Amino acid sequence: MSLKELFFKISFLYNFLPVHFLMKLAKKRNISLFYHFIKDDKEKLTNNLYKVKNITQFLEDIHFLKKYFTSISVDDFTKGNYKNKYTFFLSFDDGLSNFYHVVAPILKKEKVHAINFLNSNFINNQELFYRYKINFLIDFLLKNKLNQHQKKQFCNQLELKKFYKKNVISELKTLNIHHTNRINYLLKIVHFSQNEYLINEKPYLTTYQIKDLLKQGFQFGGHSLNHPKYKNISLQNQIEETITSIDEIVSNFELENKYFAFPFSDNGVTNEFFCKIKTKVNATFGTDGLKDEDINFHFQRIPMEYNSVYSAETIIKGELIYYLFKKMLRKHKSNRN
Repeated sequence: MSLKELFFKISFLYNFLPVHFLMKLAKKRNISLFYHFIKDDKEKLTNNLYKVKNITQFLEDIHFLKKYFTSISVDDFTKGNYKNKYTFFLSFDDGLSNFYHVVAPILKKEKVHAINFLNSNFINNQELFYRYKINFLIDFLLKNKLNQHQKKQFCNQLELKKFYKKNVISELKTLNIHHTNRINYLLKIVHFSQNEYLINEKPYLTTYQIKDLLKQGFQFGGHSLNHPKYKNISLQNQIEETITSIDEIVSNFELENKYFAFPFSDNGVTNEFFCKIKTKVNATFGTDGLKDEDINFHFQRIPMEYNSVYSAETIIKGELIYYLFKKMLRKHKSNRN
């Protein structure tokens, strides 16, 4: 459990504090939040990786937010059009079709703005995020018995001496995008067809759905080509992933502004990166929760999904308390040196 989550676990100690009181102490007028998707009956993408909220829990979050904050668009947020009121800026990452079928109707009814950050290689269900593949492998292991040949192949691919299900699952969770060939090989061992899944389930937004959502007032930005961890790739690859993703999405959907959200996080991203892209984007977004930035076009967002399900009230108040704690230690600013 992270130190931040510990602050959520002890929320009973501070939940009596008014959220606006904590906002004043932190000298904040806006909070930026992000989700990936909202759980429905088809949820099979992350059930073994982290917890997502169901529709009831998401509605409770939205109602809490609307009670204490005003929803604003990404344009108003980046322009600072919220000086005299408490506001929230909502975003979704990964461009999943769940946003079209489940999330968008809720947000339209509740009159809440949102931007969705797209991985351009996943649009129209062309590819599947490697972490989702890992989730399917774990799901298969938990629900099925492998024969001796399959066990041996898993051990060979994961460099394990013996097949212990718990160890295999732990090792699977350590794999990253550079292990894609290994992950695909393991999927073949358990007879999982990525192409068949993409065709039948269509987990990602299509061009038609994105254009329809644009007509409804939702906005879009880039989220890299295929969702790597930026700290694991070179500066040149970071720049290429960012600019190519943004340019493809802006060009294909005739967008006015260029917004980008880092996949996973902006950990390991240096000042040099931001210097090289600053003329090519309107704004970029991280995932580190409440944290101050020296880069004037880069903003951090609060994650709303963890290994346990927490209410919006618990997460937001926990983030504010954690921010104030870090501020006392002078750890509330990003350090990119």
